[in-house]
Amino acid sequence: MNGPKPFGLYTAEFPFLDTEGTKIRPIIVLSLAQSKHKIVAVVPVSSRLILEGLDVVLGGWKQEGLLRPSVARVHRLTTLLQSDLRSEIGVLEPDDIRLLQDEMRKFLSLYD
Repeated sequence: MNGPKPFGLYTAEFPFLDTEGTKIRPIIVLSLAQSKHKIVAVVPVSSRLILEGLDVVLGGWKQEGLLRPSVARVHRLTTLLQSDLRSEIGVLEPDDIRLLQDEMRKFLSLYD
């Protein structure tokens, strides 16, 4: 796999908070790969539509390659190794990118 695209949707080995293992889940890549370890910042995507924290409802989910209505779980921002990414699903629509960027600014307390 070449380097992942920012705002690209991928499947990845993702660690869960309530279990010790990982599951292959959809994620949104937020950064280019960094360091010799090729670490990328990611936000998990869920089809569980109960909103928490700073979740972003992905309005373009069909065009983005997702199978069902989904939300980006901004409050679960984490990093993964690029090698944990399995396959590319698609890329976020411009409206969803703007919403995600707005919620990321809130989450990280980055204000203009």
